[in-house]
Amino acid sequence: MRTLRNHARNAILVSSFLAATLSACSPPPSSGHDGDVGTIGLALQVAPGVTINTISWSIANATTAFTQSGTVNVQNSNTIRFQVGGLPAGAGYTITLNATSADGAFTCAGMAGFAVTAGMTSTVSVMLTCVANGNGSGTVVVDGTTAVCATITSLSVLPLETTVNSPIALSASATAGSLTPMFSWTATGGTFDNPASATPTFTCPATPATVTITLTVSPSVPGCTSATQSVAVTCDTLNPTFTNVYANVIGARCTGCHRPGGGGVTVGMLDMSTQAKAYMNLVGVTSAGTGAGTSGVTCAAAAVPRVSAGSATGSLLYNKVASKLTATPPPCGSPMPLPATAAPLTQAQVDLIGAWINGGALND
Repeated sequence: MRTLRNHARNAILVSSFLAATLSACSPPPSSGHDGDVGTIGLALQVAPGVTINTISWSIANATTAFTQSGTVNVQNSNTIRFQVGGLPAGAGYTITLNATSADGAFTCAGMAGFAVTAGMTSTVSVMLTCVANGNGSGTVVVDGTTAVCATITSLSVLPLETTVNSPIALSASATAGSLTPMFSWTATGGTFDNPASATPTFTCPATPATVTITLTVSPSVPGCTSATQSVAVTCDTLNPTFTNVYANVIGARCTGCHRPGGGGVTVGMLDMSTQAKAYMNLVGVTSAGTGAGTSGVTCAAAAVPRVSAGSATGSLLYNKVASKLTATPPPCGSPMPLPATAAPLTQAQVDLIGAWINGGALND
């Protein structure tokens, strides 16, 4: 047991250190830099006449939600000193000290703010103020129970910005103590494939919007706040350039067939294997496909422009992809993309093609 009667003033003058493993015998901290963490040192000032065996400490940062706590045994120490390392660099930290005198007559507490510099040791001075508990004080025995609140430990959203009707991959993890966490996703727009999954896919709404996605994790227990976390995603439209048309539609859905050796070239007579070839073979070029498809008319016989700059409805490309989306017959051949079992383009993709054509079908 250490009595801080004659040592209290000395302790005011002595700088001591706080480290990740609490040890009064810790070696001096390195003067070199070690990544993005730092160490703080502590000097305590205690009112004379108070005998303390154990001090409880806690470190918190309200900005980053960082917390760390522990106790230090000073029963056999002439001075009070301890060191905590591995603190993320930054400002806004506070350290709180609490202790009760060995005879229970005094309650001591102190608090100080500090900042951590990466790779460096920061010294923190804390005034530990002790208050007498007063005459007639008593003792209570606390018989309590514990419960673990539901907590969201991670939330990933990939990507945060995409086009309307496009998917966004969500992933979350959570803990609820011994209970199995249950997930519930909600949003101000759009849809989820499985809102009760930890890894659902969210689909943006059909109109541009900033959508707030919220995750709630249960079960919770009395005294726990709701475990919720929200994130805003942007669902918008792509700029109607040919680069976007090729990257998001033609390259993604058409080049499997419209490449050398594919049916889109041997029957459709249209090579779109590269962006340059696609533009050269589309804009201002008359259709030449030899397959009658579901329409019963070959595109060579129809002889319509594949892309008529300024007129989406007068362009075979637009009409072919729109016909599959609306389940209407195309002017010639079959609706695209093939095969017949393939999903149609989304409305946003069809609209992107239409906007590019109506904007002049530029090679941009």
